[in-house]
Amino acid sequence: MQRLFYRWSGQFSSVLIRTRARFDGDLDQYVLYLTFLLSELADRINGEAGVPRQSRGLNALSLSEITGIPRESARRKLLLLAANGYLNRDADGLFTLADRYGLETFFAELKPLFADAVAPRA
Repeated sequence: MQRLFYRWSGQFSSVLIRTRARFDGDLDQYVLYLTFLLSELADRINGEAGVPRQSRGLNALSLSEITGIPRESARRKLLLLAANGYLNRDADGLFTLADRYGLETFFAELKPLFADAVAPRA
């Protein structure tokens, strides 16, 4: 078990380092972005279950409440995410997921954390 945890911890550290670099060293940006990815995942799961769901945008206040990041900090980080192509911002100031970094890339980057990737080699 210790070896498994050691390997998993090493993979987890690597994933965090790559993720931190992707978001300019700001993991709060990633937490905000992760909220949108999880919403997209929920939409897909519900769609597979036959429950249609219309994606709606989120504003800085809602995201601040969801993540615990202060509203003004969340607003600045959301604007950065939009400027870098991770989010879209509509005329009402609501943010939605853009195409730059979607669920497929997200899961590909997390794959090293799955048990089969860190299991002891035979």
